[in-house]
Amino acid sequence: MKLLLVLLFLQVTPGESREVTGYIGENATLLSGADPSRTLSTINWSIYTNNTYIATLSKGSIQLEWFDRYKGRLSLNDSSGDLTIRNLTSKDAMQYNVGLTDTERRNSAHQIDLKVKQRLQKPTIDTASLPAAAAGSCWWQLNCSSTDKVNDLFWHTETPSVTFISQTRPGSFAVIVAFLNSTENKAEFKCTSIRKRENSRESTSSVVTLKCGDDEPKPRIYNLVLFVLGFLLGLALTCLVIYRREICIKTSTPEDANTAV
Repeated sequence: MKLLLVLLFLQVTPGESREVTGYIGENATLLSGADPSRTLSTINWSIYTNNTYIATLSKGSIQLEWFDRYKGRLSLNDSSGDLTIRNLTSKDAMQYNVGLTDTERRNSAHQIDLKVKQRLQKPTIDTASLPAAAAGSCWWQLNCSSTDKVNDLFWHTETPSVTFISQTRPGSFAVIVAFLNSTENKAEFKCTSIRKRENSRESTSSVVTLKCGDDEPKPRIYNLVLFVLGFLLGLALTCLVIYRREICIKTSTPEDANTAV
């Protein structure tokens, strides 16, 4: 009996815990830790302390519909035992347990701690044209902001016809005043945000393309013409409705009136 207990104990591999990082809206694959030289016969992925199943393999059949929140978002590799969760949400961040049994009835168990983070969002760009200093040139003010807490936010361009006159970077907000000395060529401006975390660095950029004359205001006479045209059109429609009503009244007969009564 003692020998039998020892053999059973040796067949079970102690559980191992690993950490995996995923991002909201993306996919994350949780590695089962199975020995690739073994053939798996049973796979049980579960959550919570009561081992609530979310994905299983048993007798060659894969079941992924155990838990409503994961329905339609799971994929189970029946060879490796790896579990893929698609379209991650913040609620997916928790500890996952996997129990494995191979065809030689050897068992193993592992724990995976899934951390779900939000990727650095692209910065927002706002532009405003400024009064031009001379014909054939223009001034632009460009504002860049980030909804995330970032370490750096800055502007840059590779367009040779652009000159940065001033640039300020107070935290999550960066402003430049740029001078374009050409009305023919377009200028590309890029704002980049950088966020640094422990053992990681994220960066993302937004781009805007501008050209002298793109944001020139219409002259006041243009707005006046639009107003007059709109007024005349409304007046014409009103007269047409009144005219048609008078025609209908004149063409109606006494018999029609009696019939209506």
